[in-house]
Amino acid sequence: RVNEHTGTHIDAPLHFTDGGTSIDEVPIESLVCPLAIVDIREKADANEDAQVTPDDLKAWIAANGPIPQGACVAQNAGWQARLGTPRFRNADDEGKMHFPAFHVEAVKMLIEEADVAGVAVDTLSIDYGLSADFATHYTWLPANRWAVENMANLDELQATGATLVVGAPKHQGGTGGPCRLIALV
Repeated sequence: RVNEHTGTHIDAPLHFTDGGTSIDEVPIESLVCPLAIVDIREKADANEDAQVTPDDLKAWIAANGPIPQGACVAQNAGWQARLGTPRFRNADDEGKMHFPAFHVEAVKMLIEEADVAGVAVDTLSIDYGLSADFATHYTWLPANRWAVENMANLDELQATGATLVVGAPKHQGGTGGPCRLIALV
């Protein structure tokens, strides 16, 4: 038995797509890719419900050039500092969680304008904590792309220049699973 969606893990398209690509079918060549890190730590410090927006992606492109072909675009919200504390899930008195992630319009932009293999977040989900409809998951994964959640150590890397190696599981028909990430610099 494998608990697919805990800790640092990968979501395969099948996770939110009937008939989508399962984790054992994700092409290995897409799991070794350039890493593009979008730093939203200031936004997340000011607003725990912050999201990576198209404007954040445009600012990254203006500063770093085009997003590399086949890249993983990762959000750095500085959330790793909260790991092991209740502030990581960041639930309010009503049990609603507050944490940053990708805005649905940002992933639409990546689908339409960039040849990107995956997205990643240093939080629990590619949908921000208050999401009730999982719009980002339902937009991104059916586009036959993968996502990594609960990424760590992004503070140790530059915005560009690293190659990400995603050690994904290959259990047949899986919607995702625990993964080990290595950044080559």
